[in-house]
Amino acid sequence: MGNMDTSKCGPVVVGVNGSPNSIVALRRATDTARRLGTDLDIVLVVAPRASDPLVAAERDRLDRLVSREFPDGTGVRSRCQVERGDPAVVLLSASFGARLLVLGTREHSAAVGVFGSTVVSRCIDNARCAVEICADHHASAA
Repeated sequence: MGNMDTSKCGPVVVGVNGSPNSIVALRRATDTARRLGTDLDIVLVVAPRASDPLVAAERDRLDRLVSREFPDGTGVRSRCQVERGDPAVVLLSASFGARLLVLGTREHSAAVGVFGSTVVSRCIDNARCAVEICADHHASAA
């Protein structure tokens, strides 16, 4: 989904939170970065006032998640980052200059609309790059 113009030379950016759909998004973003021969930025967002120990713990969790999904490495230059803030704002900032922003979400939630997330809706509406959505996949996040 989203505008798939990936002709820019920036990285592929993926938002990851450990959910099954974000794992699918990570896999798709990694495959896309390999195919395009570009860098991969993996972003996990924590609350704006998250403590330093929580940020460090989430960084460790993100590193373990990436290692579990790609035991032999991603095959591209990858950067994992944990950022404090509003998820949509952080992801939009991280994707500035990117080729593609990849997000995972539930396909539908009555409370927030078609893509199940106000974060996803805000990213679709405001991103300056192509946005791809991975919705309603059943992947193991264990």
